[in-house]
Amino acid sequence: MSELRVDSVKSKGGGAPNLPKGVTISGIATAATLGATTIDVSNVNVSGVVTSATLNGELLSTGTPTLGLGVTINSSGLVISGVATAGIVSATTLYGDASNLSGIGATVAPLFYNPDISDRTVTVGTGIGITFNSQIKAGSGNINLRLVSIGGTIVEAFGVGSSVTISENRLSFDPASDLDQNTIYCVDIPGTALTNNDGTAYVGTAFTFQSSYTFNTLYGWGNNEYGGLGQNNRIEYSSPVQIPGNSWEISNWSMGVGSDSVFAIKNNTLWAWGDNQKGQLGQGNDNVHQSSPVQIPGTTWSSCFNAGYTAGGVKSDGTMWGLGYNDDGELGVNDRTQYSSPKQVPGTTWSTGDRKNSAQIGMRGSVKTDGTLWVWGQSWKGGLGTNCDDCKRSSPIQIPGTTWNTVAIGNHSLATKTDGTLWAMGDNSSGTLGQNHTNDRSSPVQIPGTDWSGEIEVNASVSFAIKTDGTFWAWGYNANGQLGLNDTASKSSPIQIPGTTWSKVAATQGVSGPNTWAIKTDGTLWGMGWNSKGQLGQNSLARISSPIQIGSDTTWTNVKGCDFSCIATKSEVG
Repeated sequence: MSELRVDSVKSKGGGAPNLPKGVTISGIATAATLGATTIDVSNVNVSGVVTSATLNGELLSTGTPTLGLGVTINSSGLVISGVATAGIVSATTLYGDASNLSGIGATVAPLFYNPDISDRTVTVGTGIGITFNSQIKAGSGNINLRLVSIGGTIVEAFGVGSSVTISENRLSFDPASDLDQNTIYCVDIPGTALTNNDGTAYVGTAFTFQSSYTFNTLYGWGNNEYGGLGQNNRIEYSSPVQIPGNSWEISNWSMGVGSDSVFAIKNNTLWAWGDNQKGQLGQGNDNVHQSSPVQIPGTTWSSCFNAGYTAGGVKSDGTMWGLGYNDDGELGVNDRTQYSSPKQVPGTTWSTGDRKNSAQIGMRGSVKTDGTLWVWGQSWKGGLGTNCDDCKRSSPIQIPGTTWNTVAIGNHSLATKTDGTLWAMGDNSSGTLGQNHTNDRSSPVQIPGTDWSGEIEVNASVSFAIKTDGTFWAWGYNANGQLGLNDTASKSSPIQIPGTTWSKVAATQGVSGPNTWAIKTDGTLWGMGWNSKGQLGQNSLARISSPIQIGSDTTWTNVKGCDFSCIATKSEVG
């Protein structure tokens, strides 16, 4: 009989099928369909059932498995109303954890990998492992995390039974450190590392994946008169737009002041775009403006600086180079000749990195690797700190001391030392020296405190600094709300801007476009002040006197500013 249908057996009166007690069904050798849920099996004695392609009912994952009323599974086999049916030797699907079964000889095989095989976007080294098709047990030896392949260098070994976690059908381990970026790794699981449930050794396996890498994209917004936003046009943007390319350096780049030009480092190459009136883009004897990035010769650039019509950078060998406008000796090459190709500044120990080199129109300041601070150009109102009010220097001159850390140069200048102290010099007409008075100083004077972080910024009439506790302080001219204090009153002593998680600050260098931008440790970007060209990135032109967030992104890494525009980097994962 290939099929037994309940509907063909009817009780007296033609009601719903319900076989009376004592009815016996026997001699059924096979049944394509046995509907256990539609027969009152407590009233039916079934014997001799050897196989069944379909057996309706439920196999529970917890408790006692049942197949309809009165049907159970125990160690003796399949029991229907107390009749044991033995001889079941295979099943396509068996629910449960198989923890109490014996004699199961199924082969252990991987089902899921973490990370996926050949994954190229792995960011951290936690939870690496495999999920198998059946329960596994710990064996012996080590599971190895290698470089590149099965024969590669072992990065870290994980002892089975100690640093390897095995739970039912999954094994995993956590490397001690995050994975290196852009690196191929191989997970090597030898055959001795685990067994199946009856103790048979696993055959072993290995798989590879690649860790992700972080790169920086560059965005600009605001004024674009000369193409300084790098969009191959001269259209203004009031919200951030991406500048072509990636892998821009996080810190080693700068934006022009007074003229719409930008310099940036990418893989040790130096790029420039925007205003080129004085040949500062380094393209030889031309003054052609560039609305897309163009490369300046050289492949060993480490940092760059830019101030209006003067620019330059430091190479990996510690040499410094300048180009562009030089009427005040701001190139530091002991003459006042304009150069449209890089010209070397004397010395081979100039520092690289953020805040180590600073420039404003007509002025330069840089820190050397030995902690000495050097300045050159025009010292208007003593801004160079060399005890000279309005003199000009066409070669670098040292400011006393050997523990200088960072510098922000301008008509008034700020500099920090390695002991956390902050010093100011130059024009003080708006209280920008933070001394609670307005008298100029032609040599450095200390601003109270010993917990300044080195993150400092100046424009023509404003000072900003961040402390080591993440607090953000501002002082100076404030007619446009650029101090972010929700008023327009100038301050001659540092006043805290609300918040304790600030990390980066940028300000315009001229009085014509007083703006401020800052980044918090959570990667958010904020702006305040004048907004006539949409430089606050709000898709509007309204002036703002308190910090307002630019967009919703949380991956901003650095920011620089010009009179009417802003350039900032984001961190991307690839």
